[in-house]
Amino acid sequence: MYGLYIHFPYCIHKCSYCDFYSIENLNSRNRFAESLAKEISLKTATCKKKPVIKTIFFGGGTPSLMKPHHFDKINNAIFDNFDLAANYEWTIECNPGAIDTKNLNHYKQAGVNRISFGVQSFNENELKFLERIHSINDIYNSISIARKAGFDNINIDLMFALPNQTLQSWHNTLEKAIELGTEHISAYSLIYEEGTPLHSSFVQGKVTQTDEDEDYIFYKTAYNKLSKAGFMQYEVSNYAKDNKTCQHNINYWKQGEYYSFGPSAHGYLNNTRYWNYRDNDIYFNKLESSQLPVENTEKLNVNQLMLERIYLELRAEGLNLERFNIDFGIDIFSLLEHNFINRFESKIEIFNKKLIKLNSDGLFTGDFITLYLSALIDDEKKENVKLS
Repeated sequence: MYGLYIHFPYCIHKCSYCDFYSIENLNSRNRFAESLAKEISLKTATCKKKPVIKTIFFGGGTPSLMKPHHFDKINNAIFDNFDLAANYEWTIECNPGAIDTKNLNHYKQAGVNRISFGVQSFNENELKFLERIHSINDIYNSISIARKAGFDNINIDLMFALPNQTLQSWHNTLEKAIELGTEHISAYSLIYEEGTPLHSSFVQGKVTQTDEDEDYIFYKTAYNKLSKAGFMQYEVSNYAKDNKTCQHNINYWKQGEYYSFGPSAHGYLNNTRYWNYRDNDIYFNKLESSQLPVENTEKLNVNQLMLERIYLELRAEGLNLERFNIDFGIDIFSLLEHNFINRFESKIEIFNKKLIKLNSDGLFTGDFITLYLSALIDDEKKENVKLS
């Protein structure tokens, strides 16, 4: 079974920190829905039978800016070309300042069963800095109407390590988020993506980036407060209650296959990544000429697959050593010399020589641990080449 991602490239206002592709002019939404429906049809035309999808994720951009007829046009194309698994998960991202009762009821009736709200903060000054279009009252109102519409699986995104953000402010945001009673919370550190207005402000010295030690304090504060409130950390930035983990993201972290549609969307099928043009006009023109809007593809080699496996599994449920040995012929546990175990003993857990799992501190430094482990494997492969 597959995942399916739809990228909706429209926002009322593009936030200064956002690196995802979106535009602020909403006039081409009809053309977008038509084009996306055609892309889905073209992409699946060679399938002998309908692929079965277990997860659907509408991201962006701000998908909640879709009118019901846009939403229905896209959904009809999905269900004409895919079958939906019985225990599916279907998420749509919403901005608290761009949602209403009518839309949420429409999503629920169509089969959407998970909502993700881009809350980011419960501090008005921080929302203003992030250039969010919603108020704190909008957050409460959005959660309320989502509950009334029947949604029992709601995520809210939060952001920490903002310039001038205090630890007390972060405590307050976390407490208010917990009080909302949502089933899932994602807590991310602010990233200064190159090419964004925020990054330009940083380069010009207008804003100061939080250093790694402070970032860790914010991160650990989130872990401690959310864990105490009954949330389980199942990935470096994601916390869930009551088995409400995000199955769509878990599919990514398990190297699962997924279809992606829309401008700038990235997919992964048959060990091959593909990505669409990051431009609405090119996207529309390609599809109106009955061409897929794929800008490029990349077939992953064995080394890339191994590195990606280590990185993705370590950041989530843990690296399955037995499966890694079966798939790649490398016994990782035999490579874990005392230097590795001693160096990271406070950050890792090893279960019966079959699973390496990072604890909360390990997840925070997961990139470094991944590189260290990958270097051990690379050295082993070079040694085997010499011996042969």
